Amino acid sequence: MSCEKIVVFGITGSIGQQTERIVAAFPEKFRIVACSAGKNVSKLAEILPRHQSIKKVVMAEKCDVSGLKFDGKIAFGKEAMLELLSLKPDKIVMALPGKAGWEITVAAINMGIQVCLANKESLVIAGYYLGSSVTGDRKKIVPVDSEHAALMQLLEGRDRSTLRRVYITASGGALRDLSASEMAEADAATALRHPVWQMGAKVTIDSATMLNKGLELFEAFWLFNLEPEILDVLVHPEVNVHAALLFKDGSSLSQNAVSSMLVPIAAALSYPQMLDIVSKFPEMNFSYDEKVMEFRKPDLVKYPLLATAFRLLLNRDYSGMVAYAISDEVAVNRLLKNEIRVKGIHETVMSAVSRFSGLKTPSSVADIAEFINEIEQYSRGVI
Repeated sequence: MSCEKIVVFGITGSIGQQTERIVAAFPEKFRIVACSAGKNVSKLAEILPRHQSIKKVVMAEKCDVSGLKFDGKIAFGKEAMLELLSLKPDKIVMALPGKAGWEITVAAINMGIQVCLANKESLVIAGYYLGSSVTGDRKKIVPVDSEHAALMQLLEGRDRSTLRRVYITASGGALRDLSASEMAEADAATALRHPVWQMGAKVTIDSATMLNKGLELFEAFWLFNLEPEILDVLVHPEVNVHAALLFKDGSSLSQNAVSSMLVPIAAALSYPQMLDIVSKFPEMNFSYDEKVMEFRKPDLVKYPLLATAFRLLLNRDYSGMVAYAISDEVAVNRLLKNEIRVKGIHETVMSAVSRFSGLKTPSSVADIAEFINEIEQYSRGVI
């Protein structure tokens, strides 16, 4: 197998950094030829010397890169990021946060470039436009999220008619031990204290409200063409199990792994093969010894945004799903600026979902972009 060329979008973020670690550990299989980054120039400066194969870097916004020791080309902005696809990589890793990645994801798929997808909003926004024949095709989209990478392993070659329930798990996030009223009044600093995962700010906040799990339900629906009625969530604080299947004969299968994104990233990069991760990262060796595992149903009163997601999913309300994702991004940005509390996220998302539910989902890239703008404008005015 030849060495695959990869473009990483968001290389200085959590997923990007761990992708870089996998690539560095398996140089005979992968090489990064280009990447995009945010404003974390110091982190980029650490990464670039380890990958001499990188010839082009795009910064999301204008920033000072004068101290960056790099012989390749540096560009700035959204259009320059899209132009990275002209390098014709074998695959891209889409690790940009929020809505930032959806157009690049769609463009890559249309160009025949495989997308290793860590940006769940891309599928929520563009799933209807792409269609399940595309989203369910692993030659086009391979999931990077730990839950969906687990489902990919569990569902591969599986007779779907045997399934009774399909579970993704949730840690419960930073606010899991607070009451509903305490959670509603929580600020950004409290919601950012995730008990397990080290992630970017938006996905950490989304984990605290469990809106993230709603996005993951939508993503599972598009990725695996599963009936909404069998998709479910289990709160599992230890985060040893990432997904599970219940069968009609009463038996069950689960995927267990160390709580590290190295495992699902490696699974996505190497699909349909399996990398010997443990040989390079011994700490990834999962053991059942002395494991205590707890599972419980999520509290849909405390987490109203997850309840909203279940409703949207069961109704196949695609425009409502887009509103769910976009309004949340607006609200999370406001929380991070200390303009609102967690209850403000609840109010913004639920109001936007109510406003945009049941509409005909846009069916072109231009229409989707216009719909996103409309949702954003509305969401800014909710509170």
